[in-house]
Amino acid sequence: MDFFQTYGLFAVFVSLVTTPVGNPVPEDVSLLAGGMIAGMGQTSIWNALAVGYSGVILGDCVAWAMGRRVGLQPGGFLSRVVGNKQIARLQRYYDRFGDRTILICRQLPGFRLPCFFIAGATGIPIKRFLWIDGTAALITTNIFTWLGYVYWADLARVIHWLERFRQGVLTLAILAGMMIAYRIVQYR
Repeated sequence: MDFFQTYGLFAVFVSLVTTPVGNPVPEDVSLLAGGMIAGMGQTSIWNALAVGYSGVILGDCVAWAMGRRVGLQPGGFLSRVVGNKQIARLQRYYDRFGDRTILICRQLPGFRLPCFFIAGATGIPIKRFLWIDGTAALITTNIFTWLGYVYWADLARVIHWLERFRQGVLTLAILAGMMIAYRIVQYR
């Protein structure tokens, strides 16, 4: 979270745009961080909403463009990343719900990348994709950014507690590793 506090909305934007290409920070966390930054008074909520929305849409377009460029091949990029079962599930969704699958998957973390990739690979026009995804992104962007804005103080406390917890677990893991190494050396 220090990364977001140090670099502000630029970090939120970069995090959102790079989510489809392997950024490990989930989109929802980046949007919460944008709201927290606004809640702390570093920027306005309207700037946080605009940056969050544009980052989400641009990141989704990256996933769509990857699908358009690579396509759907058995054993291809997408099946290696998310697995054949999830691709088959999404294709059944597309068969059943059509373009509304984009609207549904936008609300489900973990389904966004494969869904938008498949949208590009199956030839959904970019204008239609942007219309559906842009409308759905208004929901998630507003919800998570406003939650971060309203509950920024509570989130800061939780993040601080999680950081201390992470440090404690790391210390215990180092101690356990040292004990195991000592036992291995002693055994030999």
